[in-house]
Order: sequence, then C-alpha cells, then structure tokens
Amino acid sequence: MTPVLEVENLSKSFGNVQALRSASLSVAPGEVVALLGDNGAGKSTLIKCISGVHRPDAGLIRIDGRTVAIRTPREAIDAGIETIHQDSSLAADLSIARNLFLGREPTRLSWLGALAPMDRGAMQASARTLLARVGIRRALAPATPVSALSGGERQSIAISRAMQFAARLIILDEPTNNLGVEETRGVLRFIREMREGGHSLLVITHNVHHVLAVADRFVVMRRGEVVAEGAVAGSDVLGIESLIMGVDLKAGAEA
Repeated sequence: MTPVLEVENLSKSFGNVQALRSASLSVAPGEVVALLGDNGAGKSTLIKCISGVHRPDAGLIRIDGRTVAIRTPREAIDAGIETIHQDSSLAADLSIARNLFLGREPTRLSWLGALAPMDRGAMQASARTLLARVGIRRALAPATPVSALSGGERQSIAISRAMQFAARLIILDEPTNNLGVEETRGVLRFIREMREGGHSLLVITHNVHHVLAVADRFVVMRRGEVVAEGAVAGSDVLGIESLIMGVDLKAGAEA
C-alpha cells in the first residue's frame, strides 16, 4: 500500500544549528502516527517543512507516491495536508465562524461569482456543530471574536477547522496543550473519528498516554534525527519514554 506521506532524508539548518539530519518517516492510509521527542528534537521543524512553513535544505517529500515541492502553506493545503500548529494560527479579530472557513467561505447566489455574498447562516450552523464535537462546554456564539477566547478554546477552534476540511493528511502539533479534560477528550475523539473515516494523521505530542490511546505507530526523534519507531500495540509508557530519553528507564524502575 502506497503511503499517504513519505519523508526521505530531510535536512534543515538555521545558521550553524542543524535542526534536521536526514530525517525519514512515513504515514500509511488511515494510520495515526505519533511523532515524539524532547524539546529541540526537531519535531516542529520537520512538520513545518512538510506543511510549507520552512523549505528543507535536502531530502524528498512524497504524497501518495508522488514527489512534491511544498514551498508554501497554500501548496501544502493544495496537496491535501491540513496542519494545526501549536500557536493555532487563527485570525484573532475575526469571529469563530469566519476562522473555521477562512479562505473557503461558503456563498449564496453562486452565479454572482466573485461578488457572491458569504452564507453566514451555513457558517454559523456548522460552527455550532463543530464546537460541540470538540467538547467546548461554554456557550459560545459563532459570531464571538477569537480574541475573546481562552488559549484552550482557540486550540479547539483550530481542531474544529481541521474537522470541517478533513484533508488526506492532518498534522496536529501538540493538540491537547492548554486544554481541559473535556476538550482533551474531544480532541482524542476527533483523532479516532478521522482515522475511522480513512484519514491519516501525524500527531506531535509529549503525552505518551495519549499515544497509547489513539496512535497506531510512533516515531521518536533526538537531535534532529529519527532514532526509533515501532507499533503502539505491545508498547508501554516506560518503554516509549526510554526511547525518547535514550536511557533504559525500565532497568531503573526494576532496580
């Protein structure tokens, strides 16, 4: 089966700092892959190269077996990649509904072409449904500006946008950071729903318990390199954390 995403020997430097060193990974159709590693391991740089934020110095990216040049976030979206970065990249002055459809707003009277008005009713109805799915309990009107939301609520809005435009590959960068218990459950539920719908996901997280709950496979990075990978089935927290840290934590626990 041809992977949805293949990254082969990707390298990236920032001045004298080598952020990526020939990093390779793949994501199969309908697979959830967790990308793990301590701060500075190169995880964010890797996904920013895949999502068009950074241009790699060397290496190849393939989508469905076809080599692609992703030079901008727009090109990544056009290639079927939807990325939710840790800072969520929302327009703070716009409403929740506008953020959910930013750049892809539904319209009425489509025969007017570029002059067709936005279908605000459709956007607001979709916004209400999506907010409920990600577990936001506070009553939020779709017209509420994003600037009025908490950090956790903003992250949930970004997750909701990926739900609305579920791409071939969805990349989530620390999707449960700053979220409450119910919002976190909503994100994990979203990941399961997307996998069941045939979508592929690449998830950066520090929470190994979440990896065991929703991922099929994990990839571990240290100092810009991919140093380990394996199936989640049969793995445990100590074993995965040992790979992340590069020490045998099980031996210490048994001593």
